[in-house]
Amino acid sequence: MKGFQGEITVFLSLVLTVLLSLLFTVIETAKNNGADFQTECVSDMALQSALAEYNREVLEQYELLLIDLGYGREEGSYGLLEEHVRNYMQDNFQTETRLIPVKIRDLLSLDTEYVTISEASGAADLSGMVLERKAVEYMLDRYGISDFQKICSASAAVEREGFLGSAMEEKRLENERKIDEVDTTVEDEEGDRHRVPVHNPADGINSKRGSMGILKIITEKEGISEQEANLSSCLSHRNHIERDGFLQGEQVVSDTEDLLFQNYLIETCGHYTKKKEGAFLSYQMEYILSGKSSDLENLRSVVNRLLILREAANFVYLLCDTDKKAEAEALAMTLSAVVLFPELKDLVKLSILIGWAYAESVNDAKILLEGGKVPLLKSSESWCLSLQDAMKLKVCDGKKQNSSGFSYEEYLHLLLAVMDREERNLRFMDLIEMDIRQTPGNKAFCIDHCIFSFTAEIAVRAGNGHRSVIKRTVGYYK
Repeated sequence: MKGFQGEITVFLSLVLTVLLSLLFTVIETAKNNGADFQTECVSDMALQSALAEYNREVLEQYELLLIDLGYGREEGSYGLLEEHVRNYMQDNFQTETRLIPVKIRDLLSLDTEYVTISEASGAADLSGMVLERKAVEYMLDRYGISDFQKICSASAAVEREGFLGSAMEEKRLENERKIDEVDTTVEDEEGDRHRVPVHNPADGINSKRGSMGILKIITEKEGISEQEANLSSCLSHRNHIERDGFLQGEQVVSDTEDLLFQNYLIETCGHYTKKKEGAFLSYQMEYILSGKSSDLENLRSVVNRLLILREAANFVYLLCDTDKKAEAEALAMTLSAVVLFPELKDLVKLSILIGWAYAESVNDAKILLEGGKVPLLKSSESWCLSLQDAMKLKVCDGKKQNSSGFSYEEYLHLLLAVMDREERNLRFMDLIEMDIRQTPGNKAFCIDHCIFSFTAEIAVRAGNGHRSVIKRTVGYYK
């Protein structure tokens, strides 16, 4: 029996060696898996904490969630965001040591090795298409798909008929040229030849086209804002940062969804008949449509476009109204030059009709800016000015308003619908910059420093040397 003494001890030693190796392997694997799991949890919390640092003023004024990479500074970079995420990581790794006063041993000893932002979806990317997508998502959440048939039909008619083109102006100038080319010289009793003046009634109206006097007739000049902006510091007038555009398969806004974005602009921006409190420019929609540096010039530009649109539409109606054409012809026939030179009759008649259409458009603009409505295509019931009042450019006081038709805001929407989308988006981002820079701590705010989503790679090293690397894309998704 002595030859077998100690065999149990040797057997147990061999078994314990295997068991301990297995045990330590399981413990090490558990630690590594725990490190990976904790890294994922802490990373998610850190990234969500970074998203919680959205610019409050942009949310308050424009209902958009975005991170300003500048954090109030003049320059915006990924470095500050990476630093913030890293700090959140470290704070969460040290939660137990802060909450428990007793000194304990951290078995994992996790430490953030690095945080790298590899890509981001910038607000100004693709000339504002990314920002447009976020605004559309907000509108979809709020309203769903709405019925915009009224604006769609009107904008289609404007484009189809060319109401915003230069055809009317070209027609007027061509007609005036033909009138001037008619030889109206006659010989008097003494044999001297002299030119008979035409005395076209429409000349007085035409002399006021494009002048500041028209704006004074339409509005109370003293009440117009004269605020000006320095456009050189705005996004549309400087070189700006382009990042990575859409992340996670987001798509450019469709034509149907773009109607929602137009409605978003109408809701969030002020204009002549609806001022926005705290806005840098009083006429924000007018700036989007015109892009001038001052409220006065923007309003003047929009009013001129309304006059062009309304004159073309009013002229179309006059050509279909037999009675009004007869009035214009009768007035033309009263001119001595027409009596002497019958070839002038149709030319002067056309000039009178064009002048009448323009005077009516001035009256339409006054009604719109005073809060009334004007239909896109007139009828005998909705026509306002008599021929006599039109030739004197004697507009109404704004009280003769139609109960149906389009309001000034709806006409702005109509102009917006036929505008270039890229130019519109850039000017809208100018307005965001102007307004946010007025708020405390945002003097250097730049929209191209802002992002909606980003991809981060995070590496964490445990005390045992194990390394965990994860990659996450996070953002303000619908």
